[in-house]
Amino acid sequence: MLILLLCHSQSYPLCSNAPNQNWRFFGTAKDKDGKTIRNLLCLASATPITRYTKIKGECNSYDPKWALYLEIRLGVKMEQTLRGKRRLMYLWKAQGGICPVCTKPITHVTGWHNHHIVYKALGGSDSAENRILIHPNCHKQVHAKGLTVSKPRPVKAGTQAQPRALFHA
Repeated sequence: MLILLLCHSQSYPLCSNAPNQNWRFFGTAKDKDGKTIRNLLCLASATPITRYTKIKGECNSYDPKWALYLEIRLGVKMEQTLRGKRRLMYLWKAQGGICPVCTKPITHVTGWHNHHIVYKALGGSDSAENRILIHPNCHKQVHAKGLTVSKPRPVKAGTQAQPRALFHA
């Protein structure tokens, strides 16, 4: 409140009334020619609010029974970052947009989970070679039935075969 009152007084040197905006903080610097320039700080309203979900206290990343929970959290986290979106798109394109368990298309409507072929708890990595996108229901089945899912083989140029993964109990 004190800062706000100081900004509205004309004598405060670090505030400015930009056109069509309320008072804003700024800093001064010198450019290459020695002229003083003002750098306006970004508005707090321009910063998006990101909500995070706390991890469950009893969760243990080294326990395989928490693998499904951690993979779901990773998928949500990846979807919120540009780097994560690129990785998801890479996996989706590598699979031809097809779930290797049920061979149905993976879309925003059907949803997807990011499954680790070798669980992280068992020494698997986060690399693209160890991950695959599958439907949420297929993901639950893989973990509940103990199915092993492998990467689909790359489709050779000129063939129309759909990529499928081999999996067995």
